[in-house]
Order: sequence, then structure tokens, then C-alpha cells
Amino acid sequence: MTSAPTPAAAQREPELAGQTVVLIGGSASIGLETARRARAEGADVILTGRTPDRLKQAAAEVGAQRTAAFNASDSAALASFFGDLPAPIDHVLVTAGGPSYGPLLAMDSAQVREAVSDHIVLGLEVARKRLGQDEARRHAAAHGRHRWPTHRSRPGYRRRRHCRAACVHRGPRA
Repeated sequence: MTSAPTPAAAQREPELAGQTVVLIGGSASIGLETARRARAEGADVILTGRTPDRLKQAAAEVGAQRTAAFNASDSAALASFFGDLPAPIDHVLVTAGGPSYGPLLAMDSAQVREAVSDHIVLGLEVARKRLGQDEARRHAAAHGRHRWPTHRSRPGYRRRRHCRAACVHRGPRA
């Protein structure tokens, strides 16, 4: 037995109304589908992509607020893009960069290292450019010397609970 949806349930507020979503690699595939979903939920969408023609077509399809064509691995282009963006930006999704397809066990160590590190480095680069160097410096000044969480096991390092970043600080263990 099925029941008809109540008028209140059918008339819910869009979850992203008034928010801005930036999609790095938003002209195709997962990025484009995410742009469609974000627009359906009321968000303003900003798309980037490498191919200007495909980017223009995707922007027209989703009604993007703005577009920028550049290679996401170009650090200067990425910095310029984030420097020109209006504030605030509520969400950033990175889908750019071609993955290496195939079983990891079939790849040699260099291929695995490249496949994994390219995506991690791009994500970090986007975060740095989005936050800007000033905020990164303020964070470092407030919390001291940063280390990757993989250094937690070393004596003398601990993670501070008040720090929102996944960083590890030098200092006595608590």
C-alpha cells in the first residue's frame, strides 16, 4: 500500500539555497552531475575545466554563475582563479585530474605513487589557494609548528583538540 506525499513533504526547502559551489573539473562526468544536483538544490554553481567548448556547454546546461577554463594542475592558474572569486564560497569539490585505471597490485610502485599523490597534491593545492596564504599563516601562528598526522607516534608530538585541521603540534604529551 502506498500513500500520497503530504504537501509539506513535497514542498521542502532546497538544501543549498543561497550557497555557492565551486567544481574543479565540473565540465564532465562526476563534476557535471554534482553541478546538476547542486543547482537542483538551489546553489549557485561555478565550473572549471580544461576544455573550453565542453565547459561552455556544461555551463549552459546547468546555468552556471561563472566558468573558468584552465588546467587544475597549473598552480598559477589555480591561484588566479581563486583570487578572482567572489566571496563567500561555501563548497569546493575537486574532480579534476585523470585517474589511473587498473588494479593497484598490477602497477609498479612508481605508478601507484604517481596515481595516489597526484590527487592528494591537487586537493592540497586547491585548499591552499582557497584558504589563501594569510589564513594558512594565521593558523600556523596560532597553533605552532605543524606535522602530518603520520608523525603522531614519534615522542614529543601530540594533536591538539582545539585545532580543526588534521595537524600535529610539537609539544609535551597531554
